[in-house]
Amino acid sequence: MLTVGGIEPRKGSLELLEAYAVARPRLPGVALVIAGGQTLFDYRDYRARWEQRAAELEAEPVVLGPVEHDALPALVAAAGVFAFPSAQEGFGLAAMEALAAGVPVVLANLPVFREVFAGVARFAFAEDPAALARQLIAGLTEPDPSARRAGCARAARYTWTAAAQRHLAWYHCL
Repeated sequence: MLTVGGIEPRKGSLELLEAYAVARPRLPGVALVIAGGQTLFDYRDYRARWEQRAAELEAEPVVLGPVEHDALPALVAAAGVFAFPSAQEGFGLAAMEALAAGVPVVLANLPVFREVFAGVARFAFAEDPAALARQLIAGLTEPDPSARRAGCARAARYTWTAAAQRHLAWYHCL
C-alpha cells in the first residue's frame, strides 16, 4: 500500500494511517509505504501527532522520505494499491502515475478526483477510516483487469505534450 507526498495534513496522512490500522488485520504482510519529503510549510506538530498515533496503533508504516526521481516509477509499479486520500489537490499527478503503472488507485472523494478519475479508480471519504480501509482492501484483493486497462488508457490521455497543446489552443483563443 503506497502513497506519495509525504506526511502532511493536506495529504490525509492521519486518515490514511487510521484506515491502514483498520485494514491491516485483513491484510497480513501488507505494509503502508509513504514516499515523499518535506514541504515549505512547518508540519512538525502534525508529524509528531502522526508518529504518536502510529505508535498507539502499532502500525509501523515504512516512511521512505524523498525518493529519487528515477526510482519512483519502479516503486509505484511495485505497489499493490496506491492510496491518495488528499483533502486538497489540483489534479492528482501522483495518482495518475499509479494508473499509468497499472496499479489500483483509491482516492479521497473530492470533486476534482471524480472529474479526472471516475470509472478508473475507487473513492472513499478520507474522514471515514472504515470506508477508506474497505476500498484499499478491495483494491488489493479484488483485481479488475478491465479497470486496469481503462486506467492505463486514461493515463495515456494525460501527457505533457497534450497539456501544452491544450494550453496553446486556449491562449490562441484569447
